[in-house]
Amino acid sequence: MNNRLILFFGILLGLFLVLYGVIIPNDKIEESNAVVSVNGHPIYQTDWDLALQALSMNKRNEITDEDKRLVLERLIDEQLLLQRGLEIDLPQTEGMVRKSIVNSMIDKIVVEGQLFTVSENVLIDFYEDNKDFFSGHSEVHIKKIFLEYKSQSEDEEKLDTIRQLLIDGEDFDFVEAEYGDYILPEIPNMLLPIKKLKDYVEPDLVDIILNMTPGQITSEIETENGYVFLYMLSSIRGEEKDFQSVKKEVLSEYNRRNDELSLKNYLEWLRNKSEIIYAQ
Repeated sequence: MNNRLILFFGILLGLFLVLYGVIIPNDKIEESNAVVSVNGHPIYQTDWDLALQALSMNKRNEITDEDKRLVLERLIDEQLLLQRGLEIDLPQTEGMVRKSIVNSMIDKIVVEGQLFTVSENVLIDFYEDNKDFFSGHSEVHIKKIFLEYKSQSEDEEKLDTIRQLLIDGEDFDFVEAEYGDYILPEIPNMLLPIKKLKDYVEPDLVDIILNMTPGQITSEIETENGYVFLYMLSSIRGEEKDFQSVKKEVLSEYNRRNDELSLKNYLEWLRNKSEIIYAQ
């Protein structure tokens, strides 16, 4: 009998402690350097300090205690909105949010894989293996698809369609005629010297074209007026240049390809550890 009473009171005590924990939750923050916890997610002193520093740069007078409190409340609001956005699956349902996260992730992967120093011997070997690339184009035959900026939903739908058609091998001219928007000046359908090409496309696009190879089609490129897809049909190479005259370009291209390799390896790692099921 005594054992049953002990067991009974033990169960009651356990239930009381559970209910006490639910009704009166632990309001202590476990993170030592956190200033507030929002649904279990800490906001750190460093976050608060950075926000206050940003405020001080735009404020003539000294920051008051009220300013500090308001800044902390804004950080809490940001955390609440972030959590709600994740709760309603915003990264999967909003194209711009998804693109921003993907681009930030790519930047993080690239930064982590960057090489701080590259020896000259490595660069010389890389140059020797890619002499044709560094001789540059003297003339290029380029076509483009221009897509004028409209609404986000219209742009995303049209870009998805164009991307898929080009990936599937659809004729570039057909895609341009069906989905492209008209813009002047038109690029002549012929080989053009690089200097002449600058009369038809923006300087940033010329830099991209210089790094393209015949047969290559770019993904969409954001420009001042809209999105552009570029297609290099053919090119004529320029004269071979010695290593010292293109050393900066060699280093830049070496790092660019290293970035591409870092991203490729990271994506391969993600795929290997993930479950991907294709629809039949």
